[in-house]
Amino acid sequence: MLIKIKHPKFNSVELRDGSLVIHSMQGKAIMLQENVKDVAVAVAGGFLRIVAFMGKTYAWCFSGEDDLRSERIDFELPCAGGGRLLADGQGNTHLLYFANQAVGSGSLLRHQIFTDQWSVPQTVSTNVFAEKSSFSASWHGDGYLHLVYCGHQDQPLFYRVYDLERRVWSGAVVFSEERCSRPQFISTPEKLYLFWQEERDRTVLRVRSKKENWSPAAQVSSGDGHAANVGFSWQGDEWKVYWGEEGRLFVSPFDRWTERQALPRGDFDYVWQVEGSQTLAVYQAKGEPEAEVKLAEEPTAPPAEPEPEKPPLSEEEQARRSEEARLQAAFMEQAFRTLQEWERAREEMARWQRELKLPDPVDLAPLLTRIERLERRTVNLQQSQEQNKKLWQNSLAQAEQNISRLRTRLQALEESERSRSQSFWQRVLGRR
Repeated sequence: MLIKIKHPKFNSVELRDGSLVIHSMQGKAIMLQENVKDVAVAVAGGFLRIVAFMGKTYAWCFSGEDDLRSERIDFELPCAGGGRLLADGQGNTHLLYFANQAVGSGSLLRHQIFTDQWSVPQTVSTNVFAEKSSFSASWHGDGYLHLVYCGHQDQPLFYRVYDLERRVWSGAVVFSEERCSRPQFISTPEKLYLFWQEERDRTVLRVRSKKENWSPAAQVSSGDGHAANVGFSWQGDEWKVYWGEEGRLFVSPFDRWTERQALPRGDFDYVWQVEGSQTLAVYQAKGEPEAEVKLAEEPTAPPAEPEPEKPPLSEEEQARRSEEARLQAAFMEQAFRTLQEWERAREEMARWQRELKLPDPVDLAPLLTRIERLERRTVNLQQSQEQNKKLWQNSLAQAEQNISRLRTRLQALEESERSRSQSFWQRVLGRR
């Protein structure tokens, strides 16, 4: 993987077969680290920061303007890749990455901040789909760090913001319940854009934008084929988004999504390039000098021309905008308050778990032994009763047979006595 950067001394960072190499402007390759699993890069002015993920409970960070110094970052949990670095507008660097999850599906999404030193890791969300392309983060001019990520189950798209002053993440808001992938923020001076791919009958490219509030989702691709290989470019004073669709390359200018045009795919190179705090997929025309490519970099504004006077807003419009701003502020405040209450509840549960002392276990072996003994005696008594019952039944049957035979003999004797003839004297005496 080759990542181009804009820096006075270095022009690219390369991860190849586990070797992390940085290339200078003079074409010299400098080995930084071996056995690297993943890499994240950010450039703020002339300051370069590179994080090399080792697939363990730590990573190596290389930072500096000319000579890069290294330091170790401890994660507490085994890292599962997916690293991203971003610089905010207040001199901090944010590191997001996946960590192995003990139970459940997916991975933990973790967050650390570098100010004077690296902060303690904070869990942003659980059960996140563990692919590097499944989340995106961006610092915007509104003073918040914005984050979107795909959940593990069915991959819905969730959105959160980070309040740097309170140092808390807001609650999650569902941006799409469809199966989503490859979200990407693009921050411009005017708006914050979010692109993502969504699986419907075909994979389509969708977008939302935020100036004060988030707009409804719009479809960028035609939907005639599956959208893939999304990339961006800044040309002149206009942002453009590129995507492939059924073997063809399309381009559309920002905010004019239906004005899509087909381009020859062979005329463009697809490269990775660090633009400030984000690593973007860039479509660059072949033969175009790199110095002229100004992706994601805020362009130098031309001298401001006097703006024409705008007609004053009506009272209804002023009231509507005031109400929208109030609702947005109330939503953010409620989200932060909810997350703070949840964090306090988790701390209270952890304290209860630490303070809870279970009673000493009772030795049940003697009782179990007595129960087993009683069970054996009960079984023996039951077997003895069954045997006695069987013997009694056999004796009763034998007695009934003997009685039946005696009754038969008695009847035979009575019959023989009746049939025998009487003597002379029995007849004489019988008459008396």
